[in-house]
Amino acid sequence: MWWSRLRHPALRQPWFALLALLALVSPLAGCGWEPLYGQNRGVGGDAGPRMAQVHIQPIADRTGLYNNLRDRMNPQGVPADPRYYLVVTLGQISSEQLVSVNQTATRIDTTFTATYNLYRVDNPGVSVFHATSRTTTAYDVPSDPYSAVVSSADAQRRAAQSLSDDISNRVASFLATQPQQQQQPSP
Repeated sequence: MWWSRLRHPALRQPWFALLALLALVSPLAGCGWEPLYGQNRGVGGDAGPRMAQVHIQPIADRTGLYNNLRDRMNPQGVPADPRYYLVVTLGQISSEQLVSVNQTATRIDTTFTATYNLYRVDNPGVSVFHATSRTTTAYDVPSDPYSAVVSSADAQRRAAQSLSDDISNRVASFLATQPQQQQQPSP
């Protein structure tokens, strides 16, 4: 083993390696890390069920962001009794990065910006969480028109996946820090 090459006799003992490992790992015990998903007795740890209580409002684009968000946050379908509404506004800016000799673009960078607000159902006018996510994708523009359309659609698909991952992670982090509210029984 590696500790057998150490010069001092006390350092050659296997218990020294265990002690050194314990000394390195022990500061992590008090770092405050809590799992976002899964069971936990603290505040966080149950983001999955809380995210399933979020109703995502339709998004006015066709990039697939709504479907990706719905799959990440509500895999069981639209919640029957939502506690939150998520409203997402998507913006898109494209810029030509490479231009060929005949002045046509051969590479395009597209930046997608999603601004989103989370509203409680019982207080719909007040946003409880507001954030912005941004991602940039690039694609080549080949001379074949069909390939150009496919390349553009793939860039939009990748951007929608990246934005949905970021939005759902941020919303999950927010919801995991909120105290759990008890359902009021129906009279």
